[in-house]
Amino acid sequence: MRINFYILFILHLVTALVHLNGQRLEVSDDEILTFVDYTQGNSTENESIPDVKCTKDVHTIHNSADLAFIFDCKVLDGDVLVSNYKEPIIQFGDIQAITGSLTVRGAPNLVRIEAPSIGSIGNVFSLRELTSLALISFPALRTVKELDWKILPILSTVHVNNEISGIESIIVSDTSLTKFSGFISNELSKLDLNNNRFLESIQSNVEKITGELHIAANSANVAVDLSRLKSAQNLTIQETASLDLSKLEQVENSVSFIANTFKQLKVPKLRSVGGTLSISENPYLNHLEFNSIDDIGGGLVIVNNTSIEKINFFPKLSIIGGAMELVGYMKEISLKQLKLVKGSAKIQAFADQFDCSKWTKSEVGSVIRGGRIECTNSKDEKIVEIGNGGDNEMVNSTTEKNSTSIFDSLRFKSQGNKLSNCLRHIVWFGIVALEIMS
Repeated sequence: MRINFYILFILHLVTALVHLNGQRLEVSDDEILTFVDYTQGNSTENESIPDVKCTKDVHTIHNSADLAFIFDCKVLDGDVLVSNYKEPIIQFGDIQAITGSLTVRGAPNLVRIEAPSIGSIGNVFSLRELTSLALISFPALRTVKELDWKILPILSTVHVNNEISGIESIIVSDTSLTKFSGFISNELSKLDLNNNRFLESIQSNVEKITGELHIAANSANVAVDLSRLKSAQNLTIQETASLDLSKLEQVENSVSFIANTFKQLKVPKLRSVGGTLSISENPYLNHLEFNSIDDIGGGLVIVNNTSIEKINFFPKLSIIGGAMELVGYMKEISLKQLKLVKGSAKIQAFADQFDCSKWTKSEVGSVIRGGRIECTNSKDEKIVEIGNGGDNEMVNSTTEKNSTSIFDSLRFKSQGNKLSNCLRHIVWFGIVALEIMS
């Protein structure tokens, strides 16, 4: 059929040439323009077709040749995964945007990542286990959804835009960064900065953290400025030198201040804590302000803060929903507005001036409904009172001094009797066995 078509076409062409009979073939300007417009229209349509190399679910990069392949893409549609990269430098050229995540991992030789034109990363910017990475340069970056940087032990230089916005979650762990700032977001789901041993300054304008706020194990001199933070789900501040939480009003779950070196802790606007409030192992802390808090949903734990001599910084606290544990060199405990402690109470005071007998007989004894009240003084004398199922009446009171309780003695005696009986049975069975064998 195709051969017949070609034969027919040639016959028509010959016929046309015969009819021309040597005359010039004239074509009008309109016909030429029509033809040009047609070809240009087709060209424009072709240019609008996206380049398939710029659009993939995952753009996988193992070497510089893979990078060169996508250099002329302005936008990379999809995720970008760099793994098992053996070369020292990643250069993203003129790429301006990545619609998905950018992940770089498992590249032990990688020293630098340079992206002079990337302005946005649609999802997560993840760097993992890059043990030689020292520099990141993203000067045009303005938007990214999540930052997830872990195990970058010598990363010390980061060049990014000072006003990165739209970020929802930040994790920076095990780096050599000295400063953290420049991320603009009123609300985060997580802020976790930990094990950055040279990190001396943390500043954020975040107002609400719907998940976890965790700052721990950074430089011993780290100064933390969260002066705009109003609410958080969970809050842990550990091993910091200074802290600004001047606008914090509410924490939905637990709050912990652990092993910090600051001398003062002021949270003047904090009204409620949904879980446990814990202040422990802060050796220089001697001035605290919790002027507004009236309700702690969990326990109150103030333990081993060697410079706290008076617990009188909860002027409005009325309810503790869990247990109360106070251990340290306290000379005085004053909780004048306290109306209810739903759990037990344990006090251990190493200061000679603290009188356990006086404290347990004060009005505080009537508000502890969880059963057991235990107070130990500097001489290791312990007073234990046990309430009757939440009633104010005390049904048992004992004083102990470096002694083993009668319950312990009976337990040891009972165990000894059981052991003796067991040995007798073993000997009897042995004798019987010998007689049978003989």
